[in-house]
Amino acid sequence: MVPSVDPPAPVLVEGELEYIVEKILDSRVSRRKLQYLVKWKGYAQEDNSWVFASDVHAPDLVRAFHMAHPGRPGSSDHGFIDKTSLSDVFDYAGNRLEINEYTEKVDFSYNPLADPKFFFHDHKLVETVKMEDSAAHEFFRLLAVCHTAMSEEKKQGELIYQAQSPDEGALVTAARNFGFVFRSRTPETITVVEMGKTKVYDVLAILDFNNERKRMSVIVRSPEGRLTLYCKGADTIVYELLDRSSEDLKEVTTEHLNEFAGEGLRTLVLAYKDLDKVYFTDWKRRHHDASTSLENREEKLSVLYEEIEKDLKLIGASAIEDKLQDGVPQTIETLTKANIKIWVLTGDKQETAENIGYSCNMLQDEMKEVFIIRGTSPEEVQEELRTARRKMNPDSFMDNYDVNVQIKKWSKRSQVIPDDELKGEHSYGIIINGHSLAFALDESMEVELLRTACMCQAVICCRVTPLQKAQVVQLVKKYKKAVTLAIGDGANDVSMIKTAHIGVGISGQEGMQAVLSSDFSFAQFRYLQRLLLVHGRWSYIRMCQFLRYFFYKNFTFTLVHFWYAFFCGFSAQTVYDEWFITLYNLVYTSLPVLGMSLFDQDVDDRWSMEYPQLYDPGQKNRYFNKKEFMKCVIHGVYSSSFCSLCLMEPCTTQ
Repeated sequence: MVPSVDPPAPVLVEGELEYIVEKILDSRVSRRKLQYLVKWKGYAQEDNSWVFASDVHAPDLVRAFHMAHPGRPGSSDHGFIDKTSLSDVFDYAGNRLEINEYTEKVDFSYNPLADPKFFFHDHKLVETVKMEDSAAHEFFRLLAVCHTAMSEEKKQGELIYQAQSPDEGALVTAARNFGFVFRSRTPETITVVEMGKTKVYDVLAILDFNNERKRMSVIVRSPEGRLTLYCKGADTIVYELLDRSSEDLKEVTTEHLNEFAGEGLRTLVLAYKDLDKVYFTDWKRRHHDASTSLENREEKLSVLYEEIEKDLKLIGASAIEDKLQDGVPQTIETLTKANIKIWVLTGDKQETAENIGYSCNMLQDEMKEVFIIRGTSPEEVQEELRTARRKMNPDSFMDNYDVNVQIKKWSKRSQVIPDDELKGEHSYGIIINGHSLAFALDESMEVELLRTACMCQAVICCRVTPLQKAQVVQLVKKYKKAVTLAIGDGANDVSMIKTAHIGVGISGQEGMQAVLSSDFSFAQFRYLQRLLLVHGRWSYIRMCQFLRYFFYKNFTFTLVHFWYAFFCGFSAQTVYDEWFITLYNLVYTSLPVLGMSLFDQDVDDRWSMEYPQLYDPGQKNRYFNKKEFMKCVIHGVYSSSFCSLCLMEPCTTQ
């Protein structure tokens, strides 16, 4: 292992890409991205010192107030987290070299359009590209053509790419440095400089990426008249579209994909297909008819996409590594101590999600067992869930078990499932993939899923769609008397954020959709613990104090009139002077209670962070419930009776 040279300027961050090409496997490409200085309105505290966030140009914002439940950030029970919210989507880690000796950086001076901030150490891959290896050229040509990025050239040869995601920008930048430079695009063409030669490709069709297809394709015509479909997407999807000639390369690629996924990398599979001109002309006509249809447009386009994306030839794969954000393991550990159950919902492979789970201390070696739910039918999924629950608590299948009795007593108004108890002091984790989750979310099986998952310390759902993320959150809201919190950083997390009671957006380079849909937004995941354990807890306590005093003073003030009515013969005569009423509400009630609710702190913020167990009263709603309300009523009745006796005693004596 040879470390890379430190960057010359502090604003530059090292990055890493991993590729598999047909003959050159496991080549490492690194990339740098600019890191912007930030003026952050919020604070984070580390080791009792205040620090500013400097990761992304986005201030911390409170975007909405929960007027119906202002103390919700102080009473959250379940946190649903998108995996990319835990990693730096704007800060790639790396420059690892799988060699045992130092090698010089590759000289890209032969390419005048190369990114000067790009470093690479594998000379073999560069030489293969220079030798015009067809597989390597097709690989980088796909990266340069199959995307939706935009190019901006402020100065001659100085290209700036604007991509929908940092992953896409990284792939386009890699192709640029290896001689396949995406130069510009129009609605009908895309210009690529291939090994110094400018080529203009006609863009005939773009088969958009969505969370159901999990792939993107583009159909282009080269200057030589070659019609080609280029496709990149999730391995489980693209593998089903390959022809038989790719079986040998598929086996090798799968081995490397599993290796990369085990290291926590996000992977894509790349494939292409040469098209017949006669067939494509007919397909293009049908595509135009479907795209202009007023009924079932999406369904018709989906059928056409499936038709043409068949018998693809595998080129290789790519993998991108995200560096785990600072403080993520410590934050998750702290939130776990506060009895906040963390569920990770991600679209990545199972191996990637599992690796992230161990990296951020969600999954631990001390766990007795981590259950893997991977059934391909409803019966298999149900059996796997029941087997897991039986191992954690065999008594949970007995008819006289408390939870089973509670479920039998369900009514239309109340369908709350109590938590099952674990046998022993062991902890468990559960990982479930998207196919199995689709069966588990069925109405007939959702209770089984929830009971099993809630018994586990860590829950990870992988290969899930945005709809499934929202369904998981809705499932907990439906059967658990709990406040849910969802954290995401991209457009695919919007549905989950909107479904949860509290939505938190992480502002990075995945776009602003999640931030605009959230109630709170900040730049780093670690700031969540201060939001919940400090500000959320203070908000809950202050609001409870305000409500208790509000009810007490109104009962006291109003009931005096009620008692006085017996004395004045119900003549509607007021016992208070008008000025006294005004001064009472302003001086004696409003100002003191507002001051207390705004500035009162039962403990210092440092103690709140050091002892997460202090968050427990908010989760159990101990400071404002029916019992506390009745105390306010009784206190108000007693105080009003005493005040009435004091007022009527002089009159009775006279």
